[in-house]
Amino acid sequence: MKAISITNNGSRPTNQDAFHQGERLFIVCDGVGGLAYGDVASKLACSSLADYFAQFPTETYNEEYLQTDLQTTTKQFSELIAKHPELQNMSTTVVLVAIDKSGATVGWMGDSRFYHVRHKQILFETEDHSLLNELRKQGNKQEDELGNIRHIITRSLSAKNNEPLATHRIAAEDIQPGDYFFLCTDGVLENITSQVLCTVLDAEDTLEEKANKLFALCEGKTKDNFTFQLIEL
Repeated sequence: MKAISITNNGSRPTNQDAFHQGERLFIVCDGVGGLAYGDVASKLACSSLADYFAQFPTETYNEEYLQTDLQTTTKQFSELIAKHPELQNMSTTVVLVAIDKSGATVGWMGDSRFYHVRHKQILFETEDHSLLNELRKQGNKQEDELGNIRHIITRSLSAKNNEPLATHRIAAEDIQPGDYFFLCTDGVLENITSQVLCTVLDAEDTLEEKANKLFALCEGKTKDNFTFQLIEL
């Protein structure tokens, strides 16, 4: 297994994205725009979630394990806010994948996304927790009318959070050598569609070359910060 992580400011003066790349744990977070200290929230989420994995190793990273990790991280948010009240509104999206011998567990909140890709097929894709997605599910497909609420998310990680991570388990038999896991913030999705992602990953290139192609598609063209992790299994 090999992995590459890339983050960039995009067209913004600061970067509110953060990521963690471990041996078996990969995390991408996007501090919620419009709320104070999104950069603090994303970095704290990554570090706290990763610290729990380091302190409590286990053979299988199942849903229960991830939810306990989330509760611990939410407590970390509350403890930091108690010391620094100005941080009380900080919030972040999170998407992660934990890989073990029996498969992998995906967890997410918000509109940062995970893909499981094989050749030119997406085997699994997370469903955004966003107002835009909710309206689409209700049958509203008028993109022009929905543009002003495009970045409003309906679930995020914060001290006030009482929602669980959405989770998805991928069994070991459903993972093949040459598969890819792709985690990204919504800034990446401004320029990289599912079709483009599949085309890039199916090319006869090295992992580094594929990551560079994805970066080139975003660099100078993305309004938001953009972060992605590409994992070759």
